[in-house]
Amino acid sequence: MKRFLGYCVLAVLTLVFVSCSSNGPEPTPPTEKTLFVFMPWSSGTETPYANNLYSYFCTNIQDMETAIASQHGLGRTRLLVYIAQSPTRAALIEIRYTGNACTRDTLKHYADYDAMSATGIAGVLGDVRAHAEADTYAMIIGCHGTGWLPRGLTDYYKTRAFGGTEARFQADLADLADGIARAAMPMQFIAFDDCYMASIEVAYDLKDVTHYLIASTSEIMATGLPYRTIWPYLCATTPNYEAIVNGFYSYYSHGTYPYGTLSVIDCQQVEAMAQLMRTFNARYTFDPTQESRLQKLDGMGQTIFFDMGSYISHLCDAASVSQFDAMAALLVPYHVHTPKIYTNLSEVNGGFSTVDINTFSGITISDPTTNTYVAGRKSSTAWWKATHTQSTTAAE
Repeated sequence: MKRFLGYCVLAVLTLVFVSCSSNGPEPTPPTEKTLFVFMPWSSGTETPYANNLYSYFCTNIQDMETAIASQHGLGRTRLLVYIAQSPTRAALIEIRYTGNACTRDTLKHYADYDAMSATGIAGVLGDVRAHAEADTYAMIIGCHGTGWLPRGLTDYYKTRAFGGTEARFQADLADLADGIARAAMPMQFIAFDDCYMASIEVAYDLKDVTHYLIASTSEIMATGLPYRTIWPYLCATTPNYEAIVNGFYSYYSHGTYPYGTLSVIDCQQVEAMAQLMRTFNARYTFDPTQESRLQKLDGMGQTIFFDMGSYISHLCDAASVSQFDAMAALLVPYHVHTPKIYTNLSEVNGGFSTVDINTFSGITISDPTTNTYVAGRKSSTAWWKATHTQSTTAAE
């Protein structure tokens, strides 16, 4: 059975949160880094909970624990996990390594908590900081995802910014950025274990609250990131980003379903790319008859997520393409892809389930989309506004 992160139906399982022994945990070494795993509710309120990823989250946690045990601890990193067990119940737990085994210490329970608003995200991050203050913070987000598309879009391939299957369990990227900013916890990286989050629009929204994004341009299998393989590189005080993407590629390229993409995006380069794109958009106009020639990286019937490098090659002249390529090498220093990507949308996209990858720059763009449902919304993104309007700042 092909099971992908955006579209999975499974029964709700129960995760047992195990407190530490009565003797208490072993002394925790000084904390350099706190890695926070955010697993909000991934379905809706109607039972049975369609597209619920809870059992996969539990497996992800177990895989993290296996990796922690294999390296005999977390070093000077602490690991906290927020996981929703139902639409109304969630918990914040800390995973520790004590006595040659991992333990789970429940730090806080949440009931009917709005974890997807800017205020709610800031509140959870505040709880993380209160229990595990550190010099550096990083974040892994596990749930559904469809790039920059706003929350609350219904009956369109079940799209969402990220979160669950109903608007109340979804968050816009601006809310995530606002929540992180309110908590005053800029991230070393945000890893989206979700579909379609490696887009320039996503990176632009989050450029001020994280240094790096780790994300996929396309659909990710429900199994998610291969934590047993890449955990040491995520957990390290200084992550090995190249090893992260290479570990992802090795896992999926040799797996039963050899499909997947993963990119590392340096958000400190996003503003420079926006400035370059502003000059391109002032100089060139894309010919919409060329849209079908662009590299498609989604499973939509009408493409929303195009490879950015492919788009630039059809928008610009050779000199400008060279400028873009040099900037893209800085923006996306590491990326991998299998020869094909898989989509679970064959029932609604006209019948295809795989897409060949012939061009891949590691990041998508939606500027050229003529998708009838979202084309009118793309101009509302911060990226579009930054790259399609002239600066209003007067020269001094």
